[in-house]
Amino acid sequence: MRTIAFNGKFRAGKHNGVWRVSDRLIREVDSLLAAMSSAARPDVRLIVPAGCPAADPYAAIRVEEDVHGPSQSWEQRRLPALARGSLLVNLANLAPVLHRPKITMLHDAQFCRPDCSYPWRQRMGYRLLAPLMARSSNLVLTVSDYSRRDLAGYGVIGAGRVEIVHNGADHILEVAPDPAALPRLGLAPGEYLLMFGSVKAYKNNAVVFEALELANAAHRAGQGWPPRRLVIVGPSHDVLLAAGLRPPADAVFAGGCDDAALRALYEGAQALLFPSRTEGFGLPPVEAMLCRCPVIAAPCGAVPEVCGAAALMADPDDPTAWLDQIAALEQADTRATMVAAGLARAGRYTWAGAGRTLLDLLIACAV
Repeated sequence: MRTIAFNGKFRAGKHNGVWRVSDRLIREVDSLLAAMSSAARPDVRLIVPAGCPAADPYAAIRVEEDVHGPSQSWEQRRLPALARGSLLVNLANLAPVLHRPKITMLHDAQFCRPDCSYPWRQRMGYRLLAPLMARSSNLVLTVSDYSRRDLAGYGVIGAGRVEIVHNGADHILEVAPDPAALPRLGLAPGEYLLMFGSVKAYKNNAVVFEALELANAAHRAGQGWPPRRLVIVGPSHDVLLAAGLRPPADAVFAGGCDDAALRALYEGAQALLFPSRTEGFGLPPVEAMLCRCPVIAAPCGAVPEVCGAAALMADPDDPTAWLDQIAALEQADTRATMVAAGLARAGRYTWAGAGRTLLDLLIACAV
């Protein structure tokens, strides 16, 4: 069996969703390897640029830190030499084109879309490299069937083998909710709606802002029900305003949140609003469901595949549709039904299951 080497360059990047997925999958594989007998265990290592080792030690995976720091050149030129003879596993959308054999995970095809809001240079780089990486890989991994079809539709992946490794979401239950998170923001449980803010066009924040403005205007005119406040995780009011977005005047801005604060916000929310026009997987709705928070989402991207009937769906272009679904959750029986459905659905997406799927694929490819 070949040695298996993980590309550790992702550790030099931002702690975003791709970083989380890459790190967690490697840790799950490490746990599974540690439980195997030494005779059956494949030789697995993580190759990282200088200054990028894992903070916590692995039980079975060797960490090899290079003397050179992270760069595109390191990944494309230096890494192939360091991984020579090994099956190289790349979990963060990028891989050295010239190294073989390799496995490459492409999380989505957002970079192909005109509304992706990526910098032009980054978008063009991905459009050039992604097809080359995919076609030179023994196996391409992605996170949903929607993402697989999207990558194929844009011509990123060819006729090679593609396997799906769903994200896990149960990390959100591994930390206790921060008891100070709501009081710090002046919030009480059940009195607000939750949304992740973004200036990216495909995240479609505008439809929610328009919906709540309609509700506020109707309430001022003595019509309709008093709308709940919107809590926005992520960018500030000024950042959203500079991007041409107009959040409600009474919106609460939570800023960046760790998992403890985020769990508290999920558990106290009337609903998570998720209006994105496309997602390769869509992690926040699954996290919310695990925290007994109902989800209202646009039926776009991988969200219908991942959430099924456990989320209420609203047209991404119709603000009144969002108000109708928010009103539906005011009914106690509807809310209870969606909470139960969400718990059952989200329970499918565990990191342990994702790690097992990945390790089985690695061993099969390394033989």
